[in-house]
Amino acid sequence: MQRSTFDQRYVHKLDPWAMLVTDVTGPGDDARLDPQTVWDVDVVLPLGIPHPVYAHQSAVLLALEGFRQAGTALAHVAGGVPLGFAFIASRVAMSWVVDPTAFVGDVPARFRFLTRSADHRRGTLVRHVFDAEVTIDGELVAHASGDLQCVDPRVHARLRGGAPAWQDVEHRHDPAALGDVRTTTDALEAWLGWEADDRMVFDHGVDHVPAMHLARAAMTAHHLLTAAENVTAIDVRCTRYVELDTVADVRAVRDGSTTRTEVLQGGTPAAVITCASGTLPADEPGEASSRTDEPVRDALV
Repeated sequence: MQRSTFDQRYVHKLDPWAMLVTDVTGPGDDARLDPQTVWDVDVVLPLGIPHPVYAHQSAVLLALEGFRQAGTALAHVAGGVPLGFAFIASRVAMSWVVDPTAFVGDVPARFRFLTRSADHRRGTLVRHVFDAEVTIDGELVAHASGDLQCVDPRVHARLRGGAPAWQDVEHRHDPAALGDVRTTTDALEAWLGWEADDRMVFDHGVDHVPAMHLARAAMTAHHLLTAAENVTAIDVRCTRYVELDTVADVRAVRDGSTTRTEVLQGGTPAAVITCASGTLPADEPGEASSRTDEPVRDALV
């Protein structure tokens, strides 16, 4: 079991054991995030082994968290984003071209970031839209994509001024991500449960339910509806924060080997997560590389 020496503040984690990123490399000291420049972010994924933070996590969810951390680290290192800025992601997605459960141990993986667009303001990155190729031992294993905004802490404070702080919220300790599950042949309804002591998602005193937990809930719904052993493609799209002090509902529908899960509060969708089973050929980017230029609204990470 390895522990990275990379600065955990760059991945917005308090616990150094929660950090998966090991290195960020670009073509040179003056390189910027732009469509002509390729950046690599290396991570180590502790798959199927004991770990103080990530034990018992699925390979798909852990790789998605590694990708989230990689995008955050890249924004700080290559985008000039100061520490203390908040990140808002409207989308994060990944599709595998191999069986993600085939890897065991401390697995070194590389995310090769290909910038689709990067907006800067006074030299600081404010929005980054990107795809990534995921390799293990030099072999392509997955495609990924994301859309990230970097928000000045003063702006974020105004945006989230009405949200209760982590220390002021009643902490839940639900046994599963889905509670009171009700299913039919092709549909599922439940409420969203969460565990405040889960250091994977609630490591740093957040004021909302993080996207990684919404992904976990959607994967659970997918397993229940399809009986598939693995989720091999997942696409998380968020339009609003999922608040900690209000019960969230989960509704999922199945269409063959694909499920579409909505997370709602007050009857309004806050996130839509699509999951699929089965692998894609390596030359087909699949859902993770589908394009979206929708404006980021009130969202996640």
